Amino acid sequence: MIPKKKWGQNFLRNRGAVDKIVNAIELQPGEVILEIGPGQGVLTEKLITLGEVTAIEIDPELAGKLRRKFGDCIVNADALEVPLPTRPFRAVGNLPYNVGTPILRRVIADPNFRRAVFMLQKEVADRLVARPRDAQYGFLTLYRELYASARILMKLDPGSFHPVPKVRSAVVVLDPDRKPFASQELIDLISAAFRMRRKKLVNNLTNFRNHSREEVLAAFERANIDAGARAEELSLDDFARLHATLE
Repeated sequence: MIPKKKWGQNFLRNRGAVDKIVNAIELQPGEVILEIGPGQGVLTEKLITLGEVTAIEIDPELAGKLRRKFGDCIVNADALEVPLPTRPFRAVGNLPYNVGTPILRRVIADPNFRRAVFMLQKEVADRLVARPRDAQYGFLTLYRELYASARILMKLDPGSFHPVPKVRSAVVVLDPDRKPFASQELIDLISAAFRMRRKKLVNNLTNFRNHSREEVLAAFERANIDAGARAEELSLDDFARLHATLE
């Protein structure tokens, strides 16, 4: 079938990569596998040999073909909306480039998440594993760090896919590492901090939750953060301290 651009379909054809992804799942007793975007079922046929699988496919035509081959484990739904498993699960998939980031954020924040092995744009993968002061360091880096550790398993050239994308890809392994201070309020603070990346942090946070510039500067001093710092210079622990003093 012809891949559909509206769903960002680029099907993995590299069999060696498929085997590495499957081996990285390391399913444990009592866990289920959540596959996101099974596409043509290249991964699915390997995953069902490991244990219980639920595969979420948004394309109704593809879902129908997959269901005829693999049965009721194929669910025609949107991975951004479908309920996640109520049991411990390991997620895997070649995430569509246009919605890969929100899907990843949703999965790693779920309390039943035990591991994710995701294919993403290399640019996104680099953001996930970046360090303070790196060009790629930003909101996504810190959001990931709130909930999970991350490592790049491998990188793939465009020729590993059909149709051939214009960007390189990478497979990232994420494991649960939820910080005790993780909260929506801290996420909102980090989001505001990176609103205008090149501005000083104090300027981005002035008027955040109606805090005055003077209140923000006082919080900086209590948290031992340089008043001239930019968001990209702060670690997650720095943001957690700042949030505690600001609130």
